[in-house]
Amino acid sequence: MKSKMELRRRATARLPTLRVLDLYAGSNLLWSPFEKEKYFGVDIQKGKGCNLPADSKRIIGGLDLSQFNVIDCDSYGIPFDVMQRLFQNKSLSDGTVIIYTAITNRLSGLNSGCLNMFGIRNIYKKCPYLIAANALDMFYGMLYNYGVREVTYYETHGSFTKHYGYFQYKK
Repeated sequence: MKSKMELRRRATARLPTLRVLDLYAGSNLLWSPFEKEKYFGVDIQKGKGCNLPADSKRIIGGLDLSQFNVIDCDSYGIPFDVMQRLFQNKSLSDGTVIIYTAITNRLSGLNSGCLNMFGIRNIYKKCPYLIAANALDMFYGMLYNYGVREVTYYETHGSFTKHYGYFQYKK
């Protein structure tokens, strides 16, 4: 958790104030030590103490993202679908810092947004583990398709490969 907080500190170091939308807030622990002008936490599990118990993928399209200069997508897995919907939301402001966690291994499944974007639904049905081994490459390919050209990240390896990173959105 200490390294995740350090990543957030680095990602937001140049921002004069923090207005954070935390799409996988859990119990709001990662952002609690930070001085924030605004914080809005979303988590699918009720009772975690977040502002809105909801599925981020379902609500992201209807949120006014212009209120935030930091959007945190610290999901368990690869936040492919929620990031796609984030980029498609017209209220996403230029300069917004987007922080993400992307976790995968060869046995992880790929979501429908990924399969559709890369046109691999049929081949995925035939050899899912072969395709899933390239999930991180497809995640970064999706970011590239939406104009992201510079990402800061670090990775850890074990039974899962974990990428923790951030970038600044540019329209």
